[in-house]
Amino acid sequence: MERKMYSEELAGIKQLTLEMGQKTVDAVKLSAQALISNDQDAAVRARNLEKEVDDIYRRVDDRCIISIATQQPMAGDLRFLVSTLKIATEIERIADYANNIAKMVQKKFAQEDMSPIESMKPAVDIMAREAVSMLEEALEAYNKNDPEMAILVPKRDALVNRLNKDLFRNILAMATVKQYANELAMDFHTTVRYIERVADRSGNVAEYVYYAATGYRFPDNKK
Repeated sequence: MERKMYSEELAGIKQLTLEMGQKTVDAVKLSAQALISNDQDAAVRARNLEKEVDDIYRRVDDRCIISIATQQPMAGDLRFLVSTLKIATEIERIADYANNIAKMVQKKFAQEDMSPIESMKPAVDIMAREAVSMLEEALEAYNKNDPEMAILVPKRDALVNRLNKDLFRNILAMATVKQYANELAMDFHTTVRYIERVADRSGNVAEYVYYAATGYRFPDNKK
């Protein structure tokens, strides 16, 4: 494959990965909306998007592997392809979290009295928005091949972790006082943990972006 055609193939792989990322961003937003508002329509849409993400993931995976196997890429191109394989895997897992949240809304929360955790929903909303913003910034860094932008993404994880810990304490306190809501507390905590994992994996995406751009591991002192 001549260089121009190969460059176009790499650009196509990046564009497909970014499409996958955007659909995942939308899926997480919809699943959070479903959780906070008990929006069943949003839950359905989130789960449909997850199926689309799975399909794109397989295409990205195939194209990266074929490119590595047939073109013997060197240096920067090889880093891009290896990092894209890892980034696509992280994005696919984030879409799975969105699907799991939406499924919980459909299968569990639609039949439960959600009033015991109503006061916690604003914190969940903030946490979800921050996690989504981290993913969006990581994808922008990937699009621009910008290592300095990538470095900033994991620094935002501190707020998500703090909110996660605060919510866990509040959920535990609620379950202690309202023991009839123990199952609700466990289910709600599970969904909050999924959101926390969205932020963690967005940080992982940023780390792979940094490696693709620089050839170096993420600097520990900047995490």
